[in-house]
Amino acid sequence: MSGENPEKNLNLSETVPLGDFDFSLESKELLDASGQPIHLRRQSSEVLAYLVGRRGETVSKSEFFENVWAKTVVTDDSLSQCIADIRRALKDEGHRIVQTRPKKGYRLTPTPRRKTAGAEPVAPNIDHKRIPRFALAGLIVTVIFSFGAFWTLNSSLPELPLPTKPSIAVLAFDDHSVGSDANYLSDAIAEGVIADLSRFPELFVIARNSSFSFRDTPTKVSMISKALGVRYLLEGSQQKSGERLRVTIQLIDAVEGQSLWSQVYNSDLSDVFSVQDEIVRKTVATVAQKVINFEGQKAIESDEAKLTALLLNLKARQHLFDFTPEGNEKARLANLAAVEADPRQPYGYVGLTFVHINKYRWGWTDQDPIMELNAAREYARNAVEVAPDYYDGHSAMAYLHIQEGKLNESIARYQQALSLNPNDTGAMASLAEALTYSSRAEEAEDLMLRVVRLDPLHQDWIKWNLAWVQWHTKNCDEALQTMNAMSDIPPMAYRVLAIIQVCRGDTQKAQEAVGHLLEFDPEYTIADVRHNYAGKYTNASDLERVLNNLIEAGLPE
Repeated sequence: MSGENPEKNLNLSETVPLGDFDFSLESKELLDASGQPIHLRRQSSEVLAYLVGRRGETVSKSEFFENVWAKTVVTDDSLSQCIADIRRALKDEGHRIVQTRPKKGYRLTPTPRRKTAGAEPVAPNIDHKRIPRFALAGLIVTVIFSFGAFWTLNSSLPELPLPTKPSIAVLAFDDHSVGSDANYLSDAIAEGVIADLSRFPELFVIARNSSFSFRDTPTKVSMISKALGVRYLLEGSQQKSGERLRVTIQLIDAVEGQSLWSQVYNSDLSDVFSVQDEIVRKTVATVAQKVINFEGQKAIESDEAKLTALLLNLKARQHLFDFTPEGNEKARLANLAAVEADPRQPYGYVGLTFVHINKYRWGWTDQDPIMELNAAREYARNAVEVAPDYYDGHSAMAYLHIQEGKLNESIARYQQALSLNPNDTGAMASLAEALTYSSRAEEAEDLMLRVVRLDPLHQDWIKWNLAWVQWHTKNCDEALQTMNAMSDIPPMAYRVLAIIQVCRGDTQKAQEAVGHLLEFDPEYTIADVRHNYAGKYTNASDLERVLNNLIEAGLPE
């Protein structure tokens, strides 16, 4: 579908022919007929380079894992996806070049080009005296037009500036299936992704007619990016085999020329509509958050004077995820700047709602906590007032209702947010919190497990929330596994780790967790926990269990 192309002059004599392509031994890149590099994901490129180095030999899976992944634990799907990427790039549908050796591995067989690269086209033997002049002129015009169209598509596409929002185009998926229904399901999946990504007002999503216009036209991703005026491209492919479907999807940062995420979905086609819906929802939930978080990280390093209200809010979100007073203050300043940049947008108001709720919940304030709660309420109202259809504004209001102990209103507001954007896994996870306080922990756990299925690359706070819910359902061994899967446990999360260890009967580990919490805040006590949970639990015994576990873990009263 696409290929990235840093301009290079390569020595084509040091190449290995692979069908209509060459592999450069010098640059370790796959080259097209004109000598330009074909885009491959990094791991796929390394697998191909290893195959070329062992060309003609059968390479086992264990050899790939040891030499390409350096003994990192990966699944067979990781290798299968790389092989599929390579075959797609080589147009090797018949597996003539990359051969599967059953129960043994893979073997690469170099094959010469079917057409000599760079050769002058052979002119047909035409008797000009027997062709009318108007027919000859038509033939010349057709040839000129064909070459001109190819040149226009690949070299003279207009270059559009990037919009102020994170921008993405979903390209038409390649369909390697055969039969009369080819392209139908792949188009339905891509169209579904476009429609659901458009539910995120934080994103600028290109319409189908424009993004699908590159179908069957080999065009480099950098050129597609410039022609559509987007930074991110989502491309994919599908192949059906009997009643089985494999869909491969990849998110590319076309400006930097790097793959940000890829996924392979293997499904049974017995219920094709459910399969389509599942793939769309999982892809959208992951891609949207990946792009939003990536833009937030970039905004932290950017010149603030050039940032829009949205990007300032995305920057603030990254600071919020620190779950520290310092990160909360940075988020406050960035969100204030967002409101100043454009008070008609909801983003800064939403961010400030969460900032002041953190100050209220965790005691990160020098003033009366109720004043922080009042401030959060005012900002949440502003967010909903300026943008009644913005899903995250309703999520902010719902989170405020949790702090107020208005659980039924909170649940209803989260449901409203999810009606506006069913793919917002953040709203789902926060809804699970409201359900847990309402003595509906089993329902909350099911919802949290759905969140992690929809967004496998979820952030650590999702794991924190899931572990907390699992403690309520007394799945404490699973809760500990969830906590241990966090990349970095925030200080306040040690409170949850402590009650999980008590639940498991490991008092020593529970005391160690409380020790970490007190290193962060030496004055933290049971009284602070009571304030944090004030008015939230509908069942008083749930709160007593929390407090008793923390007392047993050594948190001072």
